[in-house]
Amino acid sequence: MGYTFFDHTGDIGVDLEAPTAQGLFSTAGLALFEAIADTGNVEPRVTRTVRAEGEDRADTLNRFLQELLVIFDEERLLLPHVAVHELDERTVVATAAGEKYDPDRHEGRTELKAVTWHQLAVTPGPPLWTARVVFDV
Repeated sequence: MGYTFFDHTGDIGVDLEAPTAQGLFSTAGLALFEAIADTGNVEPRVTRTVRAEGEDRADTLNRFLQELLVIFDEERLLLPHVAVHELDERTVVATAAGEKYDPDRHEGRTELKAVTWHQLAVTPGPPLWTARVVFDV
């Protein structure tokens, strides 16, 4: 369970899996920040509440990841510790925790421009919830 990155022409893709929809969204948040930097030593020093609404679960996942990316772009916060509190087909509310990106402590990986709609998919379990997301680099 977790995530696996794959190469995509000019982009980075990630396949995700988790036993629950909440776990899938949490894993997606972690994968987004892992694409940006090594989050192995990111401590949960600050939190942000993240809320997103979409037309369906895939759209909601896309908008959720876009919200996390905006926080990183504006505040330079790596927030890989994601706890989903509310989730349905069209809404997600989560708390994301982490700390300010420090290139001396966090190995940078890739600058992400956006979360794309290309190949975006969410498939409900059982046994596992799965998703595919492609990030524009």
